[in-house]
Amino acid sequence: MASPSTDNRKVVLLKSLETQNRFYVLAPPESGWKNADTIPSFPDDVLLGIAYPCLEDGLNDFATIRTTFETLDYYPDDPDLRREMMVIILEARDNLRKRLTELRDRIARRQAHFLGTDLAEFKQYALNLCTKGAIRRTMDNMMKLDVFESVAEYEAQAGITSSDSTMFYYEFNTGRSLEELAAMDPHQFLVHLFEDVLQAVQNNDYYQSKYTFDRYVFQKFIALMFINYATTDPIFYGTNKADYGVSADRDMSDTPLYRAVREALLKLESENGFAPAREAAPVEDVVAAAEKRLLELPSTPIMEQKLLVPLNSICRVAEQLSKMDNPHAGEYGEMILKAASSIIRELKEMNIISPLARDPAERTAKTHEEASS
Repeated sequence: MASPSTDNRKVVLLKSLETQNRFYVLAPPESGWKNADTIPSFPDDVLLGIAYPCLEDGLNDFATIRTTFETLDYYPDDPDLRREMMVIILEARDNLRKRLTELRDRIARRQAHFLGTDLAEFKQYALNLCTKGAIRRTMDNMMKLDVFESVAEYEAQAGITSSDSTMFYYEFNTGRSLEELAAMDPHQFLVHLFEDVLQAVQNNDYYQSKYTFDRYVFQKFIALMFINYATTDPIFYGTNKADYGVSADRDMSDTPLYRAVREALLKLESENGFAPAREAAPVEDVVAAAEKRLLELPSTPIMEQKLLVPLNSICRVAEQLSKMDNPHAGEYGEMILKAASSIIRELKEMNIISPLARDPAERTAKTHEEASS
């Protein structure tokens, strides 16, 4: 293996057409891979790095499901509309199933790694979220969402009793006790957490309403992201100002994020994918350090979702328009998609969102190309 100083591979962020997941890899010149390229699927012999925006990409599908349920709430007595809208929900759920299955499996075989994340801290913080919980308002404020308090408000209005409606507790539904979970090594625990979220995504009972989806599915994924932010070096958030002003056709190798990704991947390679075990710190120290890190969490990764989520929903509606047996509907759908892409480009050029942010119209356009070919 070449030394870091002579290694001519470049960090690139690739997307799988099969799962829509994005991972960082070290690409040798002969691979032909360039930053922001799409490939059919990730080879099994390539080390994969998880940093911003690899996990955040999944928020688009979660948000599509949530906003679709919100739309249905406005038309509770329209069964035809519900059937049509459920198509959008089922498609987004299938996207999530593919994403989470790949993440779980590649993490399990130590091919994919969370970069800059202390897995021992991750495990202890997650267990603390199970036993001591976190304030719902804090979770929503940190993640710039309204999911946790929305669940509590619904339960209060519906008369669903709760020991403490102000607190959120993560609940595993995999049949393992907290004692068994605590006995797992950090890597095994991380895989099990992904398995738990995946099982929730695949449970049909959780897609009855916005409340059941938020309560049993969306909260879990947000909690996973929350724990990851709390236990990850902020350099991997991709929010350093020097990471901006770049695009897919420029060399990003000197940006802070890409330098950090390169160093982390090279280190993992030298360890053959097995990071040396660290002695776990007292849980109080772990939680205190993680909460301090959360207070310093830049808002950009989550705030940009506030802009991308509604655009993503608009693109999904445009996709449905294009499927209608009406030539004008197809034209309108294409116009909407082009306008959405134009907005995304402008937001990137104005440095309002990261140049790494996904264009929500991109997947729809790709679907249309495949259908017409």
